Amino acid sequence: MKHLFTIVFALIVFACSAAPKGAVCFTFDDYHGKNWLKADALFKKYNAHATFFVVGTITPEKLEVMKKLQAAGHSVGLHGVNHRDASRFIARYGEKWYWENEVRPQLDVCLKNGLVIRSFAYPNNRHDERSDKLMFQHFDYLRAGNGPARKILYYPEVKEKMVLGGGGIGVFYKSDLNELKSRLAHAAKTGTVVVFFSHNIAPNAKHIHMPTETLEALLAYAAELKLPVIGFNQLSSR
Repeated sequence: MKHLFTIVFALIVFACSAAPKGAVCFTFDDYHGKNWLKADALFKKYNAHATFFVVGTITPEKLEVMKKLQAAGHSVGLHGVNHRDASRFIARYGEKWYWENEVRPQLDVCLKNGLVIRSFAYPNNRHDERSDKLMFQHFDYLRAGNGPARKILYYPEVKEKMVLGGGGIGVFYKSDLNELKSRLAHAAKTGTVVVFFSHNIAPNAKHIHMPTETLEALLAYAAELKLPVIGFNQLSSR
């Protein structure tokens, strides 16, 4: 009987360790502080977390919002001072110019105020090997888009120092709820990570923004699939 219990226990442990460890990352760009904070109640309802990439000068108001989001378990990252394309401006002015003018002013304020910053979202999702090499000196994860091919990307393994491409959610991106759900189902089935990006979160939001209704439908479906919804800072602990 003792041996039978040992065998059963071992099988359970093996099954748990062999289970797919997929995840979905919802990311939000620019700055919509009040609505992002309002959406935290929805994330809490489903034990979910997101990543918020902040653009512009890090004012005291933005800093306070970023602190509240991070305290709630979300990841916060940077999106550039003036939303300048990294690849284009680095080609024109060089790495040092881009870093000193577009990124360092944001990062310095955050670090001085105790924020953990591990990721950067490329403005307009534009990047190249040169920009990646620069950014990986300071960040673990870089968020971009799916590129010209528009191919949905699924990551079987996520290591530090990775560029993570994501698909847009919003009317502008012609996103369809059923198709978005199919991506979550695929990530859950294959144990892979899938990434999305949007901007504001608001009821009936249009253009490049995430409707609250869409977000809740996706969070509920992820919970049904037992697919973790995590921020970029949680990727390394998968």
